[in-house]
Amino acid sequence: MASLKDIATSLDLSIPLVSKVLNGKLGSTGCSETKQQMIFAKAKELNYRPNLVARSLRDGRTGSIGVFVHPLGAPGSDLIERLLMGISARANQFEQRLCLSFFQTDREFLNHYTATARSELDGLLLAGVAHPKLIDLYEQIERNGVPIVTLFRDTTQISDNVNIYCSDFQIGYLPTRHLLENSCRRIAHIHSFESRYQGYCKALEEKGIQEDPSLVYTAIESYGADTGKAAVQHWINNGIEFDGLVAESDHQAFGAINELLAAGRRVPEDVKVFGADDSPICDLSPVPLSSVSQQLEEVGSLGIETLMKRINNKPVDSALISPALCLRASTGN
Repeated sequence: MASLKDIATSLDLSIPLVSKVLNGKLGSTGCSETKQQMIFAKAKELNYRPNLVARSLRDGRTGSIGVFVHPLGAPGSDLIERLLMGISARANQFEQRLCLSFFQTDREFLNHYTATARSELDGLLLAGVAHPKLIDLYEQIERNGVPIVTLFRDTTQISDNVNIYCSDFQIGYLPTRHLLENSCRRIAHIHSFESRYQGYCKALEEKGIQEDPSLVYTAIESYGADTGKAAVQHWINNGIEFDGLVAESDHQAFGAINELLAAGRRVPEDVKVFGADDSPICDLSPVPLSSVSQQLEEVGSLGIETLMKRINNKPVDSALISPALCLRASTGN
């Protein structure tokens, strides 16, 4: 394996200069852009890999980040998979090792952290479902010198942490606005998340349309296809007409589309339908399903970037990522 000395010798440069360039620590040391590019090119040519053990001893860090995840989303939604892809890719760019643990309960989190902490983590990324009862433990971990960044959907009960996530309000707002801009006026909604419901209401308000409570089917923390089916049955059985539907998960929308077709309603000609999460089920729907992507790879990537700034004592802020519409046949696209 090539060493710093090999690179320095082949370019007739000093070892300290090569080391500073490759580690991004030139400071006030003079080195032209051309020379820096020569060093990086030679390092790639010789397949140079940094000595992480030596770097750890020099910097007083382990190069290890804990990633603790409470899974969220319906089975098959791919939410956690996409989040972890973003985390892994960005951590690799920073040459960080990841210690990954999944947990469901407060006790499981504590057990995982106690076991992993022995490896002396440089930082901790918490993702998925927030655990308000653990706020005191989070603060204790921070006081012990381990910075934390969270990737939580709901931080209403954990307000002081640095948090990166996608805007749930926009996940309700954007598809509703899109349907309104495409001739829908009676838009039904399956209400599972309060912030997404508020986004739905805001889009109606901006178009001067008063929310009709009969068009809202409430199913808190129920994201499956059965919920979508039950919602459509409720509206049809009660003679409630609607020309658009904004669900809060793709599985809800999948169940809704199947029930609409079974009832003789055409999608999108009679009812345009939106899901949320942009999961694989969108392409398996009888009518390919329009959805909203939470941009979770970006969330994971920014989470690692923010945590690295905290580890290096740089100022950071929480961030709210904008979702993106993924248009398919269920909305006429």
